[in-house]
Amino acid sequence: DFTTLPDLAARRLGGMVLIANDEFFAPKENLLEPGAPVFDPDRYTDRGKEMDGWETRRRRDPGHDWCIVRLGIPGIVRGVVVDTSFFRGNYPDHCSIEACSARIDASPEELLSPSTKWEEILEKSPLAGDSKNPFSVTSKHHYSHLRFNIFPDGGVARLRVHGDVVPDIRR
Repeated sequence: DFTTLPDLAARRLGGMVLIANDEFFAPKENLLEPGAPVFDPDRYTDRGKEMDGWETRRRRDPGHDWCIVRLGIPGIVRGVVVDTSFFRGNYPDHCSIEACSARIDASPEELLSPSTKWEEILEKSPLAGDSKNPFSVTSKHHYSHLRFNIFPDGGVARLRVHGDVVPDIRR
């Protein structure tokens, strides 16, 4: 069971969502909140219902939404949990994850550069709404950053990245 392994993206370990292409309804930082997501039916923001997660606006053009996560501890990813709790009609249909090994202090511009090599570690996979969606990952490489893609848009409450810790000895 990969969920017994450490969450490599945990905020308390230095995990951080560095950049997202859209966070219109709810901020990207919510993805790595340490606790379980919560729902308050009476809370609203100036943009609508307040949701505990990362939520993008509906796309009117081709493409998909994404964010880049810096792992708090580099490691070999063994599985991820994409938690769509409380997102019932506004969750993404699918997700995928790419990973790279870069300097821990790499800037978003460097990570988005064509010279950064991303490897798909989770192919485009269907998501269920208002549930925890676990996915096993088979990889032999250690990574420092993930690109979390949602298709086409929507809301995800939490992202947990479980794996084996492999410290970067260059640090």
